[in-house]
Amino acid sequence: MLLNTLRCDGCGRGPKLIEWLRAEFTSDGYAEWRHPGRIFREAGIPLSYENKDRCARLFEALFGHPPPEEMAYLCPECQEWALRELPGLAALDKNPGPEDRTIHQQPYYG
Repeated sequence: MLLNTLRCDGCGRGPKLIEWLRAEFTSDGYAEWRHPGRIFREAGIPLSYENKDRCARLFEALFGHPPPEEMAYLCPECQEWALRELPGLAALDKNPGPEDRTIHQQPYYG
């Protein structure tokens, strides 16, 4: 029987036994497990409606799979990985935002 359904959105692992014991039997809770939005914000790329596509691309580049519909937690190891890699990935992400796109109008022959 699984007592805790907490899973990392990045790697998919659950809490280790020592993490679970500390979280369940102290007032600390799962303090080291944080929402991915906090990690993206610390890296200078806040999760918002305007840049959700960019954040989804960066999440997939980091972890090798698309982000879940509802993001919940990243384990401490994935947080360190994301904080280390996100700035470099963001610099390489050259997909232009809506304000940078050029619209080419061509005649419609329909």
